[in-house]
Amino acid sequence: MYLKHYLKFKKIIYYKRYVDGLFIIYDYTNINANNIHDIVNNIDEHLEFKLRKEENHITNYLDLSIQRNHNEFQLNIYRKATFVGIKIHYTSKNPYCHKMAGFHFYIIRMIHTLNSKHAIKQEWDRIITTARNNGFPIHLIRELRNKIITKKNNIIPTPREQNNSKKWITFTYYSPAIHKVVNLFRRTKIKIAFLLTNTVYQQLAYRNRKPNPSGIYQLKCNTCNNAYVGHSGRAITVKHKEHIRYIRNNNPTSAYATHILDNRHEFGPAEETLKLLKPCSKGGKMNCREALCMQLHRKLNILISEQQVAELNPLYELTYTPRDIQPHSCP
Repeated sequence: MYLKHYLKFKKIIYYKRYVDGLFIIYDYTNINANNIHDIVNNIDEHLEFKLRKEENHITNYLDLSIQRNHNEFQLNIYRKATFVGIKIHYTSKNPYCHKMAGFHFYIIRMIHTLNSKHAIKQEWDRIITTARNNGFPIHLIRELRNKIITKKNNIIPTPREQNNSKKWITFTYYSPAIHKVVNLFRRTKIKIAFLLTNTVYQQLAYRNRKPNPSGIYQLKCNTCNNAYVGHSGRAITVKHKEHIRYIRNNNPTSAYATHILDNRHEFGPAEETLKLLKPCSKGGKMNCREALCMQLHRKLNILISEQQVAELNPLYELTYTPRDIQPHSCP
């Protein structure tokens, strides 16, 4: 609104705003950059814009480097001097779609934004270098580029109503095995997003580093080597003491105590018999983890017979293969 007068009389030829960034092309015979700078800085006393002028016919705006050549503009990708090209490494424990997301954006930006073959080749070389430095097989990046180009050439507009009908749900990503479950929703109106378990915050934050964490645990019988699987929102050593107290008081409250008392088997100290299978917090996820660990133990015939197990859930079968299972372990 404040620049409308200058646009009307062609003193400002082009004006574009993105958030707090302004891009202005002006007629230097009628107005100069300092005049425009004063105008926008007088709009509100709480707003202060910094002026960045064209240098050597080049202006950097957002992620674009705009070069003025006579009566045309050449677009290149602008990267700050601090750019080092670090991406999620190809060998990292992250979903494949997350690893490729950055390159997907780079390639789409290259194809849809750059307007010269030289700029496209230059940007493609940077993308390949970035991929190589982060351990990506180059053929995957080329296949992604070909796929995006093909989609661009054969794009069919989708009605907005169909896009809005899709719903998003999240899955926690522990390993590539999660795709066996996710693939069940491939032909539905449900879209899948992944939550990560190995973020920088989780690696640096204080989590389960105390000597007695909570989570899914197992108690082994020293006689038959079979195990009881349980969960606890408190320290698992506290649950161990409760089980031992039931045994000493001849109280078959827990399945582990029943197993020891009825079979006259031996129990031992926590250092020998107690093991944390999966650290986690109390809630629905803990219950699902416990059910999965119990099913794995029963599949390996190492679960005590006194422990009642619910009907086998076929979804659990999708989370592992027999070769992935190790005795007394839980994924």
